[in-house]
Amino acid sequence: MNEIRIEYHPHSLMETESFSFQEYTDSPEELEPNSAIPKDENPWRPFPTRLDFEVSEVMLDAHMNRRQIKKMIELINQAIASPNSFTLASEADHSRIWDHARDTRATGFEKRVISVEYKEEKLEYDVWLRPIWKWCRELLVDPSLIHQFQWQAQRLYKFNGQRFERFIDEPWTANAWWNYQNTLPEGASPFFIIFYADKTRLSSFGTEKGYPVLVRCANLPVSIRNGEGVGGGRLVGWLPIPEEDAQEKGKKDFVNLKREIWHKAVYEIIHSIELHTEIGTAITCGDQVIRQIFPHILIISADFEEQSMIALTRGGTSKKPCTICLVPKEEIPNLSKTFPLRTTETMREVWIRAQDMNSTDREELLKSYGLRDVKNTLWDLRGTDVYSAISWDKLHAHDGGLFSDHLLEEVKRIIKALGRDSRSAEAAIDAGLQKIPPWSGLNHFKSLASTGELADGKKFEDFSKVIIFASHHVLSEDVSEDGFLLLRLIRSYLELNMFAGLTVQTETTIAAGRAEMKVFETLLHEYAELNPEKSWTFPKAHTHQHIFRDILNKGATRNYNTKPSEKANGPLKKYYQRHTNFKNVASQVLRVSEMDLVSTIIRTAITAQDLQREADIPEDGGSESLIHEEPAIPRVVQGSVQPIISFEALENSHAGDAAFQGFRRKLAGLLARRRNITPYGFVKVAFTSLVDWRLNTNILRANPNFHNRPRYDYALVKVHGNECIFVQILYIFSIDHVGERYNLALVLPIDVPRMLQNRTRDEALRLRRIKPRPRASSLFIDANSIIRGGWEFLVVDFIDEDMWMRMKSTVLLTHANI
Repeated sequence: MNEIRIEYHPHSLMETESFSFQEYTDSPEELEPNSAIPKDENPWRPFPTRLDFEVSEVMLDAHMNRRQIKKMIELINQAIASPNSFTLASEADHSRIWDHARDTRATGFEKRVISVEYKEEKLEYDVWLRPIWKWCRELLVDPSLIHQFQWQAQRLYKFNGQRFERFIDEPWTANAWWNYQNTLPEGASPFFIIFYADKTRLSSFGTEKGYPVLVRCANLPVSIRNGEGVGGGRLVGWLPIPEEDAQEKGKKDFVNLKREIWHKAVYEIIHSIELHTEIGTAITCGDQVIRQIFPHILIISADFEEQSMIALTRGGTSKKPCTICLVPKEEIPNLSKTFPLRTTETMREVWIRAQDMNSTDREELLKSYGLRDVKNTLWDLRGTDVYSAISWDKLHAHDGGLFSDHLLEEVKRIIKALGRDSRSAEAAIDAGLQKIPPWSGLNHFKSLASTGELADGKKFEDFSKVIIFASHHVLSEDVSEDGFLLLRLIRSYLELNMFAGLTVQTETTIAAGRAEMKVFETLLHEYAELNPEKSWTFPKAHTHQHIFRDILNKGATRNYNTKPSEKANGPLKKYYQRHTNFKNVASQVLRVSEMDLVSTIIRTAITAQDLQREADIPEDGGSESLIHEEPAIPRVVQGSVQPIISFEALENSHAGDAAFQGFRRKLAGLLARRRNITPYGFVKVAFTSLVDWRLNTNILRANPNFHNRPRYDYALVKVHGNECIFVQILYIFSIDHVGERYNLALVLPIDVPRMLQNRTRDEALRLRRIKPRPRASSLFIDANSIIRGGWEFLVVDFIDEDMWMRMKSTVLLTHANI
């Protein structure tokens, strides 16, 4: 049966396609053959040789200064064996070749001057930019990228056993792309832009700041556009930051001045696409196809402060603080109530109407809509609705906002309010945190107090995933009524956060997420009533009301999360610290940024050439290789092989451990007649995610001394159908018999029912508690029955999206017969 259906936009003139689930997940879209890509025999140009480029690349990557580069070249010239393979003779040569590379391989930065009137004085500011259309064109004519572009809006459906259910992930699978394509001439192709801007600290103490503008192409898959290659984020602007005068700071006119400067500067960056948004432009793309391209800003990725700058709203303390809708400030906690959405048409009409009023009336009108008295430059881009493009940002709204600044702070406040018992309560939470087992990709925490030192949204996200499991025994209902209610609120927040972060969304998950939003609202109101001193009328308590609208319109939230763009700010800080004289830094930072871009472009071309040459080498000493099927990849693979050991030696080495008593007897049958087994330190388990259907892996260890401490991981094991149990892996080994290899594991089942005394608490916090059997009840399992890794006792389902989704449909057996 064909389980996947793809409907294409009518303008594409493409028929609906159907695929089996296996075909859709296993067969990547057929790309044009490499022969269609023009070959560059010298992709390292303008560097004279490949070695010249690779040495220069290392110097750039190491952030060497000029003195270090000079010394390095001296050393290379002393040691070089072949005088023709390395041509750089001085730092000046090195600088000249990089200058030439920037001029010939990438669009350099231009400096433009903008002027604004302030208090009858003309102020001028420098804007550094790459015209955004030049970046668009570079991607479009790149033969290595063009085959990755998606041009047509799609609606994807998967059969769920009863009906075809729509699912959404990339921007082209969501509604905004489809709706915009409705407005284009038939045959025209959209080029969708993801726009990001944010101030960042360049110096350690924050005295020097930069204001980068980055763009990404939404037509490219997320793995490319959020990556670090040529198709990833591109720095296209460096905005001016006006100096703060203590006498002017916070005054209405000065606040408006800063916003006018921002919008005039951004206009210089986007001006190059303004005409193309109206009538399009014909481009011969890298696949030699001529397309009529319409650029369009589909997504604006920014934190709330930057959103307010872009939308020209008045910020979190205003009467209408939301950048997306007109919710009154006092209504923010009422998440089930909706208010009119802002649109370019309505906000521009309000601003124009205000210009004909006297200053008092104008200010009152604009305040009533939460608008600044500045014209929005994005209003002039055809089809771009700035307020629809502004997108919910998980990093700052949830992880580094609602949780870090509010929910976590409430936990600390409630602990402190316990008075004399607060110290012991905090110590008990710290002990709970330290008992959390290690897990790949999840930060480990030693104390509640250490969160005061965190400044990373990812770490706050990880802490939110474990705080309930570390504190539920401390903030019980009988000890602290509001503390227990807060944990219930955090649990709902975590559920909502998981729904928000899913990489593939379905009609079912969106409906369930909206239902969880109502649960969160109810618990928030209950908590606010118990703790009236805490205000919840701040924007980050409201903005997640727009999550699921954004998902339907622009795809999964990772399409507009600021995390990849904030990560891109890291190199800028290194450029500042290692390549500037700390004066007039913009031009110096951008010069190195251009070198980094050129290096990426050349390295990408060299890698492609190397791969092509490898593919052109015939196998078997010159004979053409036959097409053959790849061998099946085993789902479970053992690793870290240990010396072969006999049953007797194994039992003796674990004589004091009841789990290993009668090891050979438990193995039983013909296998027990073998003398030796081969032990391993870990097992690598591959499994298909229930969320995005991609292959994932867990490495599960059974190691008595892993980084100087014992580590025996936990796993979810299939018993029958969707019936499973958790186990602790005690020993991993293989045994050979009659030419067959059996991959086994000694495990301790964790399937004893929970105690009645905690049942009410567990149900209120939605916890699943299980207990291990006695050690002597250990048993053997086929390693292939392991589904994936997990955590025990209290099932921590938030470790990743697959575990969270899997636990919603998995039946955990008690006293399983395995």
